[in-house]
Amino acid sequence: MPESALERKLRSGPKPAETLDAFARACEVGIGAALNYPVQVSGSEQGEMTARDAVQEMAEGGMVLLLDAPDGGLGALIIPPALAAGLIELLTFGALSTHPVSRRAATATDAAVIEPVVRALLGEVAARREGAEAPMQFGALLSAQHFARVMPEGALDAYSVEVMISPERAGRLWLLTTKPIPKEPEPDPEADARWRGGMAENVTGSTVRLDVMLGPLQVSLAEMSEWQIGTVLTLGIEALEAAEVQINGSEALGRARVGRLGGLRAIRLETDGDAPEPTAPPEEPALPTVLPSETEWDNENGEDVPISPI
Repeated sequence: MPESALERKLRSGPKPAETLDAFARACEVGIGAALNYPVQVSGSEQGEMTARDAVQEMAEGGMVLLLDAPDGGLGALIIPPALAAGLIELLTFGALSTHPVSRRAATATDAAVIEPVVRALLGEVAARREGAEAPMQFGALLSAQHFARVMPEGALDAYSVEVMISPERAGRLWLLTTKPIPKEPEPDPEADARWRGGMAENVTGSTVRLDVMLGPLQVSLAEMSEWQIGTVLTLGIEALEAAEVQINGSEALGRARVGRLGGLRAIRLETDGDAPEPTAPPEEPALPTVLPSETEWDNENGEDVPISPI
């Protein structure tokens, strides 16, 4: 009998002996125990195939059972018509029929009858698969067309084996599974420490601009349009004692007190509790908001002094 395209695909893939032997043994033990009937397995193969390739090779009347994996992946068990008929006959009547298998679509009743066999087989597969936490579970019976739409695109891991209950009740059983999701590597504390150290060095080595804002000043556009070089703006007394420190002119870093240190103008960062209490407004009339540079007034000694920048 000529080799099918699907069999050629399987033969082209890797064939680890341990995996193939484990799958064949799982089929022999799991199916045989569920049926309480000896089965023979042979011709184990492993490779990759797509869901659409599987549909093209599927015999009419075969069963496609959707499987759910514990890690969120999907799988499928494809049972050929003659093998499915043998499973149903043994589970229903306890004996095999010698009549030819009728070509009909599998039903939900058929799937329910062979569910114990599927559960036993998947349990044996999980027991022999390295790293498997729990077996896959039987999800639903699908049509061939629906199966091709449900399964993800791309290559699937494919395992197959010839299972024979009798010469008339035999066929190649397929198990398709999605590729396992690679596990994330365990965090390396030393690598994390090196990364943090390098990142801290890069961050602390960068520069930022600090702006010291004395306080807001609100004027009308009419007043602002009259400004010229030498125009003097008056600020409240609290603006001369406290300021807000900003990073790059936007994000507030905190409050600060304005003063002198060693003959230089300086600021001292403080908490909200250190901020000076608001001063009471002076009893004398406040100066106008905008004063020309030539304006003079008397100081406490009654002397006329010109206004100078603070």
